[in-house]
Amino acid sequence: MADRDRRREEKERLWNEVLGRKRAYENDGSSDDIVLSVEETAQHSNETIKSASDAMDALNKILKKQQKDLENLSNEMKSSRENRIDPTLMDMDQLEKDLQMDFGMKKEQTAVSEPAEKKQTVSKAADPADFDYAMEQVCAAVPGQYDAIRQLVTAFRRPYVMGESAGKPKNVMIVSGPSGSGKHEAIAKTARALYEKQVIFSDQVYTIDMSRYTSGSQEQIFLQDLYEAISGKGAVICFEHFESGFPAFLRMVNSLAVDGKVILNKRYVLSKGVLVENQTGLVKDSVDSLSAEGKYLVFVTTEKTSKVQDAFGASFMYHVLDTILFQKLDEESVKLIIDKECNDLKKKAADNLKAEITINDEIKAWVAAHYDKTQGSYAIHSLFYDFYVSLSEMALKESDFKDDPITLLVKEDVPYGACKHMEVRLSRSKNSEEEIAAVNAELDQIVGLDMVKSYIRSLQSHIAVQQKRREQGMKTAEVSKHMIFTGNPGTGKTTIARLISRYMKAIGALSQGQLVEVTRADLVAQYVGQTAPLTMSVIKSAIGGVLFIDEAYSLYRGKDDSFGLEAIDTLVKAMEDNREDLIVILAGYKKEMAGFLEANSGLKSRFPNLINFDDYTGLELRKIAEIQAKSKGYVIDEGALEDLEKYFDEVQSINSAEAGNGRLARNVVEDAILRQSERLINNPDADMTILFHDDFDFTVKIKAPEKKDSPTLEDMLKTLQNG
Repeated sequence: MADRDRRREEKERLWNEVLGRKRAYENDGSSDDIVLSVEETAQHSNETIKSASDAMDALNKILKKQQKDLENLSNEMKSSRENRIDPTLMDMDQLEKDLQMDFGMKKEQTAVSEPAEKKQTVSKAADPADFDYAMEQVCAAVPGQYDAIRQLVTAFRRPYVMGESAGKPKNVMIVSGPSGSGKHEAIAKTARALYEKQVIFSDQVYTIDMSRYTSGSQEQIFLQDLYEAISGKGAVICFEHFESGFPAFLRMVNSLAVDGKVILNKRYVLSKGVLVENQTGLVKDSVDSLSAEGKYLVFVTTEKTSKVQDAFGASFMYHVLDTILFQKLDEESVKLIIDKECNDLKKKAADNLKAEITINDEIKAWVAAHYDKTQGSYAIHSLFYDFYVSLSEMALKESDFKDDPITLLVKEDVPYGACKHMEVRLSRSKNSEEEIAAVNAELDQIVGLDMVKSYIRSLQSHIAVQQKRREQGMKTAEVSKHMIFTGNPGTGKTTIARLISRYMKAIGALSQGQLVEVTRADLVAQYVGQTAPLTMSVIKSAIGGVLFIDEAYSLYRGKDDSFGLEAIDTLVKAMEDNREDLIVILAGYKKEMAGFLEANSGLKSRFPNLINFDDYTGLELRKIAEIQAKSKGYVIDEGALEDLEKYFDEVQSINSAEAGNGRLARNVVEDAILRQSERLINNPDADMTILFHDDFDFTVKIKAPEKKDSPTLEDMLKTLQNG
């Protein structure tokens, strides 16, 4: 009770000293009624608060004086325990609650509350030991990159030695090196370590992928992402893929690095944390600039430094104080990374699967030989992730590994996990040799297309030779792998494209091997400003694999088709930016494709590989029909094969484009199965697996096409050469 009275008296004293009056209400405890009063004899009774702003100023004075009083009281506590004030007097959280109850005020309404963004720029004094700690932590997480990590930590320490310039970033640095060398992980681990030592106030690392923003129509999206990174707690902002960034947005980023801020060409307002363009101009606290003060700006690239200057210019390079180069993984680094992954796998197996595992040296050698060299440490980590997923399958089947340890070993160049009761394959996908063999087997099963098959197999030899030259430090002669497929429907273009994507992945020419099949509707939007982002999103989904554009000529509908031309321009630029890990295949009729290549001057030079898919002969279609029937559980009787081949020859000679080629064979077989069903109703004891001659309809229903001039294959080749 005494403590409460003392606290109440102290607050009343402070209130009366500044304002010369009591609270807006008081209650002596004798009654539940609230009595309003003003003490006229107080020191400042002649002062009247006339407005809310005057009250705000007065309250600010209260808080400032009370803060000073609390400091004095704290000093008195140290000198005399007898005069000790109850600690609750120094409880600012309680003071906030009292203010809100007594006077309807919240802390954020007072002038003494420090802006959040100001707080984020304040950090403790630099201690070299903190950066030594960061060095140790990052080196342990990213083996084999000691020199680069030392440079990186030095770049983070630099502003604490040189000092910071008002309105400028803490530091601007370039971090370069091949994919999988540990750049992103090193940056993240450095931020984490410095956060643990309270050198920076957050371990968040914001990453802005400049390749996502492909046109001026995405300005608001880009600015929103940039605003979130700049206004966030994290001290580190990474920019990547800026080599392919939209020029206007690159200029903004350049201004952040050089000037410390970017002046926006429009005024924006914040609506629930989102930047919204100000349409009226009559609004308070509009946003017309973004500042990078107190932030580390990190530009991450796999290219040489000269490419960075190409993107931003010499003035930008002048403001870059640290250039950090991560090296390609050498043999010793690979061993260190594999050892670390082995230890991590053992720990996860023990903690989560409750299993003890033994990893033989042959497993380590297998990983070193089979990981994707173009992906570096990421590829090694992916293999061990596959191992862990496969081991979890064992744990789902085996409830207890207490007396049954698991051994990881290699048999016939395939990694396995084995215990007493079971054995599982650890690799979740085929290795390169297995996949190449599988693709070749499928190619052998495809009827016809001998020239196409030869071309695909020739690519393997070329890429293998170039890979050896690269490993020996020699110059490589990279060839364009983009293709044009011409031919009538049903000639196997999509099937071959799918095999090419798998084949290129197996021989190391692509990182993923997926096939993304699209048409005009998937690339061209209906409204202004939407086509480039839509096209780019499709291209991004195909990076690492094959983008197959069927009826590609429909992208260009004449010089007035601005949407189609925008899609083509976006495609051409993306092909150049991702030439090492993307194959684009354009498919369509010969005549239409010839006109399409004239739509963009950059198209012809980027598609040197023209592959024509000839129409199937009657014999080839007969073989396809036999394969189709077999896949459905049927056999075509020998007595029907000769007439079936003659039928196909006749149809193809009349109009192969309308007939459908391979689709013709499939339709004929499906029709025969239906006719057989009618026959079996009347003769239920007959063999249900054989398609006899009478089950086929050999009536020719196709009509000859109208005569049109169509370019020959030679005409197409001349068009490409002239381009």
